[in-house]
Amino acid sequence: MRYLLQAFVALAALIAAPLLFEPPDESWQVAAVVVAAALLVGLAYRGIVGYVNSRRPRRFHDSTMAPRKPPKPKV
Repeated sequence: MRYLLQAFVALAALIAAPLLFEPPDESWQVAAVVVAAALLVGLAYRGIVGYVNSRRPRRFHDSTMAPRKPPKPKV
């Protein structure tokens, strides 16, 4: 659930920022806005990927399954 919340907050901030703030005038301000937008997109992506990965069944490398039986020899 925390991953979805992270994604929604990042996307909401990305959508609301142009509505709340005035457009930048200087080039360094434009660069700062681009960096902030890239960070928000990265947070949204991480939230979506984290949610998808948290819904997968866990994989255990030290398997607790019984060993496979050897094939029966042909007669």
